[in-house]
Amino acid sequence: MTILEKRENLLNLKDELKSIIENGEAEKRELNEEETSKLAELRTKIDELSAEIEKEERENVEIKNNTKMKITKMENKEIRLFDLIKEVVNNNVADEHRSFVNGNQIDYRAAIQATVDAQGGYNVPEDKKGLEVAIRNASVLNKVGATWFKSAVGNIHLPKYAGSNVFWADSENADAADGASAFTETVLSPKRLTAYITISRQFLAQSPEDAEAILINDLANAIAEKIDMTVFGTGSGSTAEPAGLFSGDYISTGSDLTAVTFQDVLGLEEAVEEKNGTQFMFIADPKVKYALRGTQLASGLQFVWQNGEIDGRQAVVSNSVADGGLLCFDPRDLACATWDNGTFITVDPYSLATKNQIKVTVNYLFDSVLKGDRISGALFSE
Repeated sequence: MTILEKRENLLNLKDELKSIIENGEAEKRELNEEETSKLAELRTKIDELSAEIEKEERENVEIKNNTKMKITKMENKEIRLFDLIKEVVNNNVADEHRSFVNGNQIDYRAAIQATVDAQGGYNVPEDKKGLEVAIRNASVLNKVGATWFKSAVGNIHLPKYAGSNVFWADSENADAADGASAFTETVLSPKRLTAYITISRQFLAQSPEDAEAILINDLANAIAEKIDMTVFGTGSGSTAEPAGLFSGDYISTGSDLTAVTFQDVLGLEEAVEEKNGTQFMFIADPKVKYALRGTQLASGLQFVWQNGEIDGRQAVVSNSVADGGLLCFDPRDLACATWDNGTFITVDPYSLATKNQIKVTVNYLFDSVLKGDRISGALFSE
C-alpha cells in the first residue's frame, strides 16, 4: 500500500469513527456495546496507521536529506569527467564517483579518437583554437514555470477531484441530489533517456583541459534539448517516452501561416479562459513568431507579437517547439519529474579494451504529464 493509499484509508477510518459518535449524539443516547467495541477497534487501527505514515514520511525525508548531502559533497569535490574515467580505468575510484558527473545526457556520437579528425583528432593540441560544439536549440522548459518534482523515489501520483455538483430543489421538501463527483489521477513514472560515447585511450591521454568542459557542457545541453523537443513535440507518448503537448485533442489544425490573424490567437485564449485559465502564456515555433511579428492587431495598430508578448501575455520561442506550433497554456498544469538526481554515468574500460577504447554510458530519468486542462494550441502550415 502506497503512502497516498494509507492516507486515504486513514481518512476513511476517521470518517467512520466520527459517524458512529455523531449518530449517538443525534439520537441523544449512549453508544451500545457493539458501537463501543467498534470505536475501540477503529481507534486502534487509526493509531497504528498514523504511526506507519509518520514513520514512512520520516524515512522519505531522511532519504532526500541524505541524497542532498551526497550531492553537495560530490559537487564540492569538483570531479572532472576525464579524472573519473582515468580512476575507473586504474581501478582506483570510489563507488560514489561511479554514478556522478557534473553534466547531463547526450545523443549518440561516433567513437572519439585522436587519429581521426572528425571523431576527435581536431582537438589534439597543434596550436589550435578551442573545440567548437554543435549549436543547440535554446531550452525553454525551465523558463515557463512548470511544476517540478526533483530527486523523486517512487512513482508520483497526482490525484484530482472533478468538483462537487449542486442542484436546485424541485420543492421545499424535495430530496437533495447526490453532489459527489469523480476522482482521477495522473501518474509520473521514470522514463529513461540514454546514449553512450566511446573514447580512445589515446584521445584521453592527449586531450587538453578544455575538452572535458566542452563534453560536459554538451551533455547538459543535449539532454535539455531532447527533453524540450519531446515535451513540446507531437509524439503521442508511451510507457517509454512522455507525450508531447502538441498531441492532445486540444490542438487544432491552424490556417496557413501567411494567413494567420489576431483572431486565431484570440481563439486559443478563449479556449483556455473557458477552462478558468488566468495565468496563461504562449510558446511558439520561430516560424509562428515571425508570422505574428508581421501581423497587426488591426489596421494601424501594433503587431500581435511585440516586446516578447502576445496580447499582453508572456511569449517564448524555441526551435524545440513542434514545427508551426503555437501553444497557449497555464504552465502550472505541466508537471515534470526526475529520479535519482536525474543523471547517471557509467564508465566501462573493459568491453572495448581490445580496441583501445573506453565506453561511457549516460542515463537520465525523466517524465512529464499534464495535470490540468487549461491549455489550447494550433499547428499552422507553411
